[in-house]
Parts: sequence; C-alpha cells; structure tokens
Amino acid sequence: MGEVVTGNTRFLLLSIALVVGVVGYLAVDHVARLRGAPTSRTVGKTLPAPTPPVATPPVAPPSATPAAAESNVELKKTYDACVMKLFPTREDAEARAAACSKALQTRQLAPDQVAMARLTRGIARTALGDRILASEDYAAAVQHYDQLINPANPDSLSVYRRAVALDASGQTDRALDEYGNAIKLDPKASLAFLSRGVLLAARRRAYDRAIEDFDRVLVLEPDNLEALVARGDAFSQLKDEARAMADLNRAVALAPGNAVALIARGQAESRRGNQAEAQRDYEAALKANPRNVTALVNLAAVNALRGDVVAAIPLLDRAIEIDSGDPLAFYNRGYAHFRLKQYDKALADYSAAIDLDRTLGLAFNNRALTRVVLDKELKAALDDADEALRLMPINLDVRETRGFIFLKLNEPAQALVNYDAALALDPNRALALYGRGLSRLRMGDSGGKADQQAAETISPDVVEEFAQYGLK
Repeated sequence: MGEVVTGNTRFLLLSIALVVGVVGYLAVDHVARLRGAPTSRTVGKTLPAPTPPVATPPVAPPSATPAAAESNVELKKTYDACVMKLFPTREDAEARAAACSKALQTRQLAPDQVAMARLTRGIARTALGDRILASEDYAAAVQHYDQLINPANPDSLSVYRRAVALDASGQTDRALDEYGNAIKLDPKASLAFLSRGVLLAARRRAYDRAIEDFDRVLVLEPDNLEALVARGDAFSQLKDEARAMADLNRAVALAPGNAVALIARGQAESRRGNQAEAQRDYEAALKANPRNVTALVNLAAVNALRGDVVAAIPLLDRAIEIDSGDPLAFYNRGYAHFRLKQYDKALADYSAAIDLDRTLGLAFNNRALTRVVLDKELKAALDDADEALRLMPINLDVRETRGFIFLKLNEPAQALVNYDAALALDPNRALALYGRGLSRLRMGDSGGKADQQAAETISPDVVEEFAQYGLK
C-alpha cells in the first residue's frame, strides 16, 4: 500500500506514525500519470503506450443511410474518447468513464472494443474511488478477453490487456502468469515487462526480480521514463542509494516537470533521511500539478516528521478535498490530529481510512489506541487491535497496543502474553518492557520492577507515556 515512516519516538504509543503514498501499484496507472510530460526525446519513445486500442472499427449499422453513417461517426468519436492511447488518470477519469459508458450503451461495439471499454472504464472508476463498480468492469473485461483469445493462436496485446484486468482486480498470481505469457508471445513487449516488474515490486516486494524486468525495458527503450522511475524506486527499497539516485535523477532530467518522477525521488530522499530534499521534490511536484494528491500527502508527512504537525493538516485537508477516496490522506490526518491531542477528530479520520481500505492495518491499530486514549469503547478497541494483528501478524507495535488495551481492561495476564511476544523479537523495546513490568506487578510478581527500570534506562519518558493514560 505505501511506505511506512517511523515517527517521533516521544509518541511511541501511536505506534507507526505516517504512511507515505506510493506512486501507484498498477503499471498502466503509472504510464497514465506520466502522460503529458515531454522529455528531451519524443513521448512515443519514452512512454511505452499500448497499441492504439481501436483495433476494430465500431460495428456499422445495417442501413447505409446518411443518418446511419453519421451515427457511426459519432460512435467512433465516443469510443475514441473512451480508450484514447493511454489509460485514464485522475484528471480525465470522469470524462473517460462517461465516454466508455456512452459507447457501451449503444451495444454496437465489436467484442474486442467491449473488452477494452470495460477495462478502461474500470481504471477510470478506480481513479474516481468507485472500487465496487470498477471491480465489475474488470471481471467483465477478463470474461471478454477469455472469449476473444484463441488458446491455439493468442495475440500478445489481448493477453497483455487481460493481464492488466487481472492485475487491477487483485488477482496477482494470474496477472503475473499472463504478463509472462504476453512476453513469451512478444519478447519485445516492453510494457508487459514493465507491468510485471511493477507488480512484483508492489505486491511481492520482489525487488530484485522486478529490477530484472525494468532492465529489459531499458535495454529496449533506454529513455523509458516509467522504467527509470520504477527501477530507481526498487533500488531505493533495497537501500542501494547510489543506483537509486542515478535512475531517479536521470528521470527528472528527462522530464523536469513530471510529478511522478519528482515524487519518486522525494520518496527515495526521505528513506535516506534527507527530508529537506524530499520536501523540495514534493513542492516541485505540486508546482507541476497542484492537485497531485500523493505529493500533498507526502509533503504533509515530511512536515510532520520535521515537527510541524500543524502545517501538515491543511495539506491533508486539500488532498481530501481533491480525492475523498484516498485512505492515506485520512490516515495521516488522523495521526496529525492525534499528535495535537484532537482525539475525536483522529478517531473520525482513522474510521474514514478504514472504511476506504479495510486492509490498512495501521489504521486499525491507531484507531484502537485512540479509543483507549478516549477511555471508551475498550472492547471495540480490542477488536481493532485483533484485526490489526490479523493484517500485520509480525508487527510488534500491534502487540504493544494489545498489551496496553489488556492493561486498561485489567487483564494483566493477557497483557503479559502480548508484551512477551514483542520482547521475544526485540528485547529492547521500552514500551513492551515497561508494560510487561506493570503486568507482572499487577499479578503479584515483584520482578516486574526490574523490567520497568530497564525500560526507563532505554527511554526515560516511558513512565510518563503510561501515566498520562492512567497506567502506573
């Protein structure tokens, strides 16, 4: 979903602090976001667009009257407005979805056009935040391509498009297989290599394998902006800073005003602790596109990490105004409100983030903590923490959250189980040590005092952290 950035240790009870929005997870979305950013070379060389989607002219009506001919021209115009050459972006998603719907409603499109229109409308609806209707379009697109593709003689473009529909609908394994099939059919299918690499990086965290795919793209198209950005990000994730910055600097040099390239470089700078440089890139991205939600969310995160939480909130307000379907914007605003002790607002924002993305374990964890701080709905807080643990089973912060809740519920034995689980993997966690000590003391074990003393040695503020929430 996004990169986790650790926050100020003084707010350890908040567990993980901020989430930085990633450029995207679907390769076609990456390509779409790069459109309109001229480079020193032609966009056609830099951006590997799919073959123009009008593979078959719209089906002509039986009559050859002038009115019928005019209708056919209008249908072609509508279909072209739907599919164009690249997939929809946030900026044109509404118009593209409407054009696709209008074209589909004529029932005069050829089968391959129906498949492409459903796929395109699904991507547009995803950009608009309508994930339910989008999922219906993706499923329909897959079904249409299943019927269109001849297993004895498949064509690489249709196989690629089916892979995109599978990718967009979350069917990762099938999508990876289909991208591979498209590559077998056309070993020079740069967009298939690119899409598979993005999917490997985003959903499998298989950065080395992803880099191999990006390498292939760049052999075929040395100035492919998307491949440079994606490979640079993958190198950054592997902490290969030199190669990451080489790729990302080159991407920005090729497209100085491209928001995606600037955001990716900002993320890499942030990962290596260069928050001032990250802020520079996010601000440049916003200069290029003031409505770029990812840049707004990430700039807010940088402000919070640098201690200016107040400045983060207007940026997140703006992001939510532009895209009320972005869960990271709500999550980060919830964090900012928590830091400012505006707990009711934090609770509302975490709930909004969860409503938009029920896989966001961090939001469940932080909503649990917020409920505890408000000292209400402790059972609901435990339910949230349980869900966070299910979604993030190896996250130690969640174990600490559960221990904290069990202490508030006066169940020290259960608290002890969770603190022990955290300390088994990291014996120097101050919160877990102090919480375990408190649990042991409540159970009549005087050895808990040693745990608390060890915790204070690691973090002198830990006593205050517990005391301010009524735990002594």
